[in-house]
Amino acid sequence: MRFLTTVAVASLAFSGAWLGVVEAKSVSGDRVLVLVPKVEAAKLYSQFLDSLTGRGFDISVRAATNTSVALQVDGVRTYDHAVVLSPESKKLGANLSVRDFVSFVDDGGNLILTASSELSELGRKLAARFGVEYEKRGTAVIDHVAHLRPINDTSDHTLVAASPPKTAVPVLSKQFVRPQSNPVYFKGIAHKYEPSNPMLISVLTGSRATYSAPIGSDANEGTISLSGKALGLVSVFQTRNNARVAFSGSAALFSDALLSQEGSANKQFTTDISQWVLQEKSVLRETAHRHYLASTGERPEHYRISNEIVYEIDLSVYHDDTWHPYNAKDVQFEAIMLDPYIRATLNSTESTDPKTTATYHGDIKLPDRYGTFTFRVNYKRTGYSNVDVKDTVGIWPLRHDEYPRFLSAAYPYYISSLVMAVGFLALCAAWMWSAEPKTKRTPKQKSN
Repeated sequence: MRFLTTVAVASLAFSGAWLGVVEAKSVSGDRVLVLVPKVEAAKLYSQFLDSLTGRGFDISVRAATNTSVALQVDGVRTYDHAVVLSPESKKLGANLSVRDFVSFVDDGGNLILTASSELSELGRKLAARFGVEYEKRGTAVIDHVAHLRPINDTSDHTLVAASPPKTAVPVLSKQFVRPQSNPVYFKGIAHKYEPSNPMLISVLTGSRATYSAPIGSDANEGTISLSGKALGLVSVFQTRNNARVAFSGSAALFSDALLSQEGSANKQFTTDISQWVLQEKSVLRETAHRHYLASTGERPEHYRISNEIVYEIDLSVYHDDTWHPYNAKDVQFEAIMLDPYIRATLNSTESTDPKTTATYHGDIKLPDRYGTFTFRVNYKRTGYSNVDVKDTVGIWPLRHDEYPRFLSAAYPYYISSLVMAVGFLALCAAWMWSAEPKTKRTPKQKSN
């Protein structure tokens, strides 16, 4: 057995010996750990592993029972990505626990986790940490309408033909948006997912005739637990730190048997999933941002209330092995002090590097409120990595000699005071220069 293991590892190493001259296309690293039940089982997934090798990844195939396998050593990741193709193994590597995998993802590692009808408890607990709940052990996805139909009559209704939803474009290729696209063949276990979870994206679900039930049981209300679009087959998850995780209820989805199936889209589907998880596409980044006074073009140490400023940010998206300008109409700027005082949509403008970046520009008038503000662009869109840019800025009140001499809002008070003064002076003038009317005095009559 030891000899066979050594030969298998040597053959895989030889097939990827030219990796030194190939640059990995992932923005997060090229070290990939692949866990299989036995090293000999890697040949069942040779096409998928060869596609990773051809894309420049440094693959390390290890048996799930290999006790020398560790995701982190002294808090430092030993791999950038992990692919688990051994769903039935009760133990993985050097007694890797759910906490080890979660710590690996929290540290920026990416993970592809496959399952089957005999999924181990370790895989269930790990998926539950990301909001994915697999069906009971011994169940399978069944579809009596959409399934693989061979030439003979021995069709397998647990080998269902599924179509990705149209909303998964950032994860999948545009070819899956076409109404007549080839199906993706799936054989495995279903899972529940929460559609309202903004971090979880379902990229493959069941059809109206698809349901989940124990293997060999009759389809009735007592045995069917999930059905239709609520039945998840493949879902992906993106954490707040932009690490990515994929949950596939079928390890066979990545096998040579289904990748080479005529009329299937499995090869393109698994390529798209792995490219997204390993951060070869739909990766956003902020290359630069700046803000300055609109009047002078300079950035002062602090701003004054009601200053007019300019805010600009440069965004790029990674796909097809290079960075491209990211074009959108919903990039927003916020000025926050506990609550947002300003929220404005930035407009696309001319970029200094139009081949790789797109520049977004906004003319902002600061609030009439002084304090410590946060200038922030918090851009989160389904399927793309998050961009969160913050600047802490002080906004001071005006100096005593910076206030305007007259306030336009006080003009009514100015006029009323002036009218009152004029009226008072007119009253005084009328009182001072007015004379009493002269009346003739009548003589007094003498008494007899």
